[in-house]
Amino acid sequence: MPSSKSNSQSAGRIARAKNGAIYTLVLLLVLTGVGAGVAALANVGLYGAFKASDAAIEEDKGGAQRALIFPDATSFEQVKAPDIEGLNSVWKSDVGDFVFDVQSAGYHGDVELMIGITADGKVAGIQIVAEDETEGIGTNALTDEYLASFKDMEATGTLTVKEAGSGETHVDGVSGATFTSTAVVGDLNIAFEAFAEVGGN
Repeated sequence: MPSSKSNSQSAGRIARAKNGAIYTLVLLLVLTGVGAGVAALANVGLYGAFKASDAAIEEDKGGAQRALIFPDATSFEQVKAPDIEGLNSVWKSDVGDFVFDVQSAGYHGDVELMIGITADGKVAGIQIVAEDETEGIGTNALTDEYLASFKDMEATGTLTVKEAGSGETHVDGVSGATFTSTAVVGDLNIAFEAFAEVGGN
């Protein structure tokens, strides 16, 4: 029969084991909380830096695309954009030409383009910013050849790939790529409207 002394020793060991387990659990909870807090603070602190870095990358890409449209320009300055649906930004070159970042709905989402319009009101060129159109179908309306067909067009009025109504000008779409052709023409119409508002024709 166990003695009361061994019973009290066993009880003491059990109590110490329980206290040790509780201490360990509390310590783990505290360390987890501190770690989560440090991670959250680092995330908040670095969020601005990451966002600025992403913006810089996007701006480098945008600057390169503007330079492709107007290779003779030495600088571009962002100007206040009119409140037009689908118009993302407006840039003006040092010689008075404009680049409009615009987007219209295509088949799988928005087709975002940069459209350059010269100071005297003609389409200078078009660069693709973003699109998710079907390869070999919708993308047929995003070829260099199709986009170049708008070069030197007067940046006035309203274009349509459908039968032209009053005040509209019919332009050819790409067969089998109606949605994407319509998006390209929609982008041009947004750019034409914006050009008229920022001091163009």
